[in-house]
Amino acid sequence: MKQITWPILLLILCINLGKLNAQLPFAISITKTDKNVLLDGIPNESAWQDAKAVSGFNKNFPHADTELKNDTEVRLLYDENNLYISAICYVPEDKKYIIQSLKRDFEFEENDAFAVFIDPYGDNISGWSFMTSSSGVQREGVIEKNGIKGDNASWNGIWKVATSKTSNAWTLEMSIPFTTLRYDKNIANWKINFARNDFNENENEISTWAPVPQGNDVATLVCLGNLEWDEAPQSKISGSVSPYALLRVDRNYEEVGSETKVSPNFGADAKITFSSSLNLDITINPDFSQVDVDKQVLNLDRFEISFPEQRPFFLENSHLFQDLGNSRVSPFFSRRIGSSSDTIIPILAGLKLSGIIGKKWKVSVLDVQTAKVDNVDDSQNHFIATLWRTVGKGSSIRSFFTNRQAFEGFKFRKDDYNRTGGVEYNYISSAGYWTAHGYLHYARTQERLKDAFAFGVKGRYNKKSINIFAGIDAVGENYITDMGFVPRLYFQNEEDEWVRKNYIQYRFNGNYWFFTEEHPIVQRTGPHFNFDVFTSKELNYQEHEFEIGWLVRMNNKSKIDLMYNQSNPILFYEFQLSGLDSTFLPGNYPQHQFIATYSTAKNKIFSSDFEIAYGSRFLGKQFSFESDMNFRFNEKFSLGLFFSQRNLFDFPEEYGVGSLTLLSPKVEFSFTDKIFWTTFLQYNTQKSNFNINSRFQWRFQPMSDIFFVVTNNYDTDIIFQGESIRNWSAVLKINYWIDADTIKSWKKKNKSKL
Repeated sequence: MKQITWPILLLILCINLGKLNAQLPFAISITKTDKNVLLDGIPNESAWQDAKAVSGFNKNFPHADTELKNDTEVRLLYDENNLYISAICYVPEDKKYIIQSLKRDFEFEENDAFAVFIDPYGDNISGWSFMTSSSGVQREGVIEKNGIKGDNASWNGIWKVATSKTSNAWTLEMSIPFTTLRYDKNIANWKINFARNDFNENENEISTWAPVPQGNDVATLVCLGNLEWDEAPQSKISGSVSPYALLRVDRNYEEVGSETKVSPNFGADAKITFSSSLNLDITINPDFSQVDVDKQVLNLDRFEISFPEQRPFFLENSHLFQDLGNSRVSPFFSRRIGSSSDTIIPILAGLKLSGIIGKKWKVSVLDVQTAKVDNVDDSQNHFIATLWRTVGKGSSIRSFFTNRQAFEGFKFRKDDYNRTGGVEYNYISSAGYWTAHGYLHYARTQERLKDAFAFGVKGRYNKKSINIFAGIDAVGENYITDMGFVPRLYFQNEEDEWVRKNYIQYRFNGNYWFFTEEHPIVQRTGPHFNFDVFTSKELNYQEHEFEIGWLVRMNNKSKIDLMYNQSNPILFYEFQLSGLDSTFLPGNYPQHQFIATYSTAKNKIFSSDFEIAYGSRFLGKQFSFESDMNFRFNEKFSLGLFFSQRNLFDFPEEYGVGSLTLLSPKVEFSFTDKIFWTTFLQYNTQKSNFNINSRFQWRFQPMSDIFFVVTNNYDTDIIFQGESIRNWSAVLKINYWIDADTIKSWKKKNKSKL
C-alpha cells in the first residue's frame, strides 16, 4: 500500500503547484447569415463584408517576441448547416510557396498552411483541427491530450475548402458542416484558435491569433480564444453508410501445393448520429487492405516494438480508448485485435459508441468480434468501455473496463478470458505550464492471480526555456493485458518460454533552452537529459539508462543534436542479439554509445534526417547509421529513401559479426489532389524479406475511393537466385459514402433529367 500512496502524494503536489492564472481570453463573435457563400477561395461575397475581421496574429516561432513579417486576417460566418471560415494570408510579392504534396493529411509545419482549432465544449480536453495548404490540400484531425502534443490526423470528416492566390496574399474559404462536428446545442460559447505556417527565405514563421507560449504546440487547447455565437447552432442528426466491394487475387508459395486464389468480399461501415454529441459507428466484415504498410525498423532491443494503428474503424475517436495508461503500460492497444503474431484474423463485426452526455461526461464503448482461425485462435470478443468526467478546465477523471473473452460456438468460454479495469486522472493547469497524470489498474484472468496491479504517476512543467518531467510506473508480474501493450513485463528464459517480471520504472527528463532572439540563424540551443532507473517491487536494482545531449535548432527548423548514452542492462535469461551466432548469459552488461543527429530544413527540394551512433553493445561494439531522405521535385512528385544499417563487431569469436540492413525507397505521385499513386519497397535483412507495396487511390467523391493495391514478398537470402517469391496479392476495392447530402444530390440529378 505504501508503494501506491507516495506516488499519489507526488501527483497532488504537482496539481497544487500548477494553480496558475490563465491568460485573458481572446474573443471573436460570429453571426448568422442568409446570404450565399460561394466556396471559390475568394472571400469577396457580400456576406463576408458583414463579418467582423480579426487580425494581429502573434508570433510563436522562431522568436515569439519579434515582429511578425506577414499578418493574417480571419472572418467567420454560419448558416443553418455550416460554419464558414475565410482568411487572407498576406505575403510579399513573388513569394515562392512551399507545398510538399497534394496528398491529404499533409504536415502543417512543412507547408505554407492555415489551421483552425475548435473546442465546442470549452473544456480544454479535446477538439478538432481543420487545415489547408496554400494549394487547397486538406487535413483534419482530432485534438487529444489537451492538445499539448498537437492533433491526430487519423480522423476523417466531411468538409470543403478552396484557395486562391493574388500578388500579395493567398486566400481561403472553408465550409465545415455542423454534422461533422460534435457539440452541445445548449453551449453558446466555444473555444477557437487560428494558426499559420509561413515559409520565408531564411526562417519558418509560425503565428497564432490567440497567443500560444513558446514551447507549446499551437493546438494547445488552454490557449484557445472564445468563439461567441449570437445563438448556439442547433443539433443536426444525421447518418451515413459506406459499403465496399473488393476482388482479391493472391497466392502463397510457402504453402505446399498452393494455387492462385480469387476471392470476392463485401462489407460496410455505418454511422448513426443520435445527437450533435453522440454517435454510433458500426462495421460489418471490414477489410483494411488499402491502409499503408508499416514502416519497418531494425530492432536490436529485447522488447517488442509497437506500430501505430492505421485501420479506419479504430482511428476515429481513438483517443478515448488508446490514451489509457501510457506508451509503456497500456491496458488497450487496438492492434491486438484482428492479429496473432503475423497472422491476420478476420473481424466479423464491430460497433463503437462515443460522445458526450451532458456538459461534463464522455462515454465510449467499443466491441469487436473476430472469427475463429484454425490452429491459431478461438473466436474472440474484444470489449472496452470508458467513462470520463471533466473536472475544472482541462482536467478529467476517467474509468475503464476491458474484456477479452473466448467463444466456443455461441457460448462464452469460462476458462479463457482476460479483464482489466482502472481509474485515471489527467490534470493541466489553467495556463498550460503544468500537467500531471495518475493511474491505477487491475488485471484478472481465469487463474485469478495475485500481483496483478499497475499504477503510475507523472508530472511535467513546461515553459519557454525549461521543461522538467518526473514519473513512476509500477507493474506487477501478473498484470496481464491481452488487449494491451506492456512489452517490458515479458522475458524469455532458457527453455524458450515467456515469463513475467514485475518492475518499477523511475523516469526523469528535461531540457533548458537558451533563446537567441537576435541571431539570424540559430533559434535556440541548450542541454537535455533523460534518466531511467528500473527496480523490482522489492526495490532491488535491475538496470538504468542515462542520456545527456546538447541541441542546436535553427530558425528554419533544421537542428543538430549531440548525445552520450550510458546504460547497464541486466539479462535475467539467455538472450541472442539478432545477427550474432551465440547467446549472452544472464548478468550485467554495461554499455555506452555516442549519438549525433542532423535534420535539414523541410522547405528545400532535398530534405533529410541523419543519425549516426557508435559504442559498446554487450560484449562487443555496435555502429549504426540511419538516413531518411526526401527529394521533392514539385508538389506532385517526390522520391524518398530510408536507409538503416546496424553493424556488430569486436565480439568474442563464438559470436561472430553481424550486419543488418533496411533499405526503403518510396515513390509518391499525385496526379491531382484526388488521385494518388504510391510505391513503397522495404528490403530487410533482419526479417530476410523484401516487400513491395504499390497502391493507387482515386477519391472520386468525398469519403469515396477506388483502390488498387499490389503486394509482393520475397526471401532476401535467395532473392538473386530465383524462386525467391514468398507470396503476392492484388486487390481492387471500391467504397462509396452515402449520406443525406448524397441522396439530395441524386434527387437533384434525377429531377434535372426529367
